[in-house]
Amino acid sequence: MSADRNLAVIEERRDSIREWLLSQAVQTNLEQRHLDSGSREEAYWHHGYQAALDDMLKLLGR
Repeated sequence: MSADRNLAVIEERRDSIREWLLSQAVQTNLEQRHLDSGSREEAYWHHGYQAALDDMLKLLGR
């Protein structure tokens, strides 16, 4: 897959998530509970970030 296509895929995923957050969980932008040390939200944030990094590595062919 070309670099331009990879970027387009990433942007599409980002935009889709932004739209979902705006329609389903707009409060998360203000609350920022993932910053609370030891919270469930912090663990879910790290899990999601790790999954996103895995996706990017797969997309880049590693």
